[in-house]
Amino acid sequence: MQHTECYIKDYPRPQFVRKRWNNLNGEWRFAFDDGNAGEREEWYKAEFPADLTICVPYSYQTLKSGINDKKRHDYIWYQKDVSYSAEELGGDRILLWFEGCDYISKVWVNGTFIGRHEGGYCRFGFDITDAVRKDSSGTYRLTVKCEDTYDATQPRGKQKWMDDPYGCWYVETNGIWKTVWTEFVGADRIERVKFTPNKNTYAVDFEVEICGNIKGVDLVTEIYKDGKLVAGNTSHIVRNRFSYSIGLADDTAQFKIHWWSYDCPALYDLKFYLKRGEEVIDMAGSYFGFRAFYAQRDSLILNNGPTYLKMVLEQGYYRESGMTYADEQAIVEELQLIKELGFNGVRMHQKIEDERFFYYADILGVATWVEMPSAYEYRDATVDKVTAEWKEVVRQHYNHPSVFAWVPINESWGVPRVLTHRREQNFTQALYYLTKAYDGVRPVISNDGWEHTESDIVTLHNYEQDPKKFGEFYRDLDKVLSGENISDYLQWRLPFAKGYEYRGQPVMITEFAGIGFNIENRNGGWGYGNQVKSKEEFAERLSGLVREVRGNKRICGFCVTQVTDVEAEVNGLCDSERKAKLEKDVVARAIRQ
Repeated sequence: MQHTECYIKDYPRPQFVRKRWNNLNGEWRFAFDDGNAGEREEWYKAEFPADLTICVPYSYQTLKSGINDKKRHDYIWYQKDVSYSAEELGGDRILLWFEGCDYISKVWVNGTFIGRHEGGYCRFGFDITDAVRKDSSGTYRLTVKCEDTYDATQPRGKQKWMDDPYGCWYVETNGIWKTVWTEFVGADRIERVKFTPNKNTYAVDFEVEICGNIKGVDLVTEIYKDGKLVAGNTSHIVRNRFSYSIGLADDTAQFKIHWWSYDCPALYDLKFYLKRGEEVIDMAGSYFGFRAFYAQRDSLILNNGPTYLKMVLEQGYYRESGMTYADEQAIVEELQLIKELGFNGVRMHQKIEDERFFYYADILGVATWVEMPSAYEYRDATVDKVTAEWKEVVRQHYNHPSVFAWVPINESWGVPRVLTHRREQNFTQALYYLTKAYDGVRPVISNDGWEHTESDIVTLHNYEQDPKKFGEFYRDLDKVLSGENISDYLQWRLPFAKGYEYRGQPVMITEFAGIGFNIENRNGGWGYGNQVKSKEEFAERLSGLVREVRGNKRICGFCVTQVTDVEAEVNGLCDSERKAKLEKDVVARAIRQ
């Protein structure tokens, strides 16, 4: 495993790295506020009445948080005193970042209200400089209030909205569940860089946003491969937002370009310097992979050749830490496990992962699909909340070469009447075209599983457990796609919503198998169909189901459910502790057949 040149261990934003930062994870004061009295009593103005401490970034429902309380608490508070030196701050600005905090977050510094954010899965931040400088003691007090209810119009993912877990919905995650950190930056700085490899020109197209005063400022971009400078550009800045392209054709590369792929995840290093004259006023490190993944007629194409996706469903839950990885090494081990099991891709299901997950997918060569956590009720509020957060998701993860596809809706969750309801159909279409407005290259799947409107890949879910019946169902794929062929499992779940039809897109089976094997002997544990009783039965069924998919030449990829057991679900290839239920090479042979 080869890291990028800009890599810093535990750094939360691996695709835009600055060296001056502080990690605020660790012990914080913590309080439940079940009466919602904290704002009225101005807990943010002093050390609030906390008899608990919590280990950030773990949610209070988890063992690793130090609290491990599974009861519902809609209002919770965090507080931490953070030390800094005048030399450390200097004339710079302090930006406070939350990688993920569910769902409504309100932030105060030294009693001053800083801002509010709505959404549970993406990075957000505030400039806290002025509030910090009001107190010259060398310490500032950071106070955070989080509000999270059972509201089904907000993106919930697999978080339950009733008092007890049920089916495949689990204990919720309230409050901070990803890293909290600060960075020190100048008032004039690089705000955002978006980069798009262009397979037609062998160039990289850049879109840049600069914050602050641009008078007399240049942006220098340098591209390196294996430590060697291969291309560069200097732009004299006359606008805060601008674009440019850099050609990458390299005579030392066999095909002029170092392509990113599963087997050879080649990456280019990037360095950005913002300069005023000879003075460097901001600098950041990054990287990119030159790859092109797209749908072409009924095929999936990677780097100008057909590719077959062998993916696995990943929910990213841990027994002791919930949705939060114990540490960075746990991310590495999860992706290495996925590769050892024979897969070349992972479908992140109902969760927006820690961005370091995508960094390691980039350097290890694992394709990822990004799926929006679902709401479960269709209202105007659903449209507002899902759209706002989905825009954050796409913007935040756009630059990762491992991201192959976008999935804004899964299995009609949040749009339960999309089969016939025009407004709900319009919403799925709106999300499709909104995503295309940000990203004109990657495939977008409007509604993974069934009842598609506009989709670049037709994705189907089917948990038939008899390999023979499974194969027979898809033998005449045209009948399946037209809705003529119905199985007991699909019932009324048609592949397309009314008014939409198949137009020759690639077809994938993106949920199947889900074989129940209760090796931990959990009470109430469930999988799909009759549970298997032995390793041999498990191996035979898995191999048979995969064989039927691979034998259908019109299907160009699949996604097996799932990497691990999660709470009551015992349908993983591994148990909840990541112990494989079959020998890994047995699973890999079944997947790669």
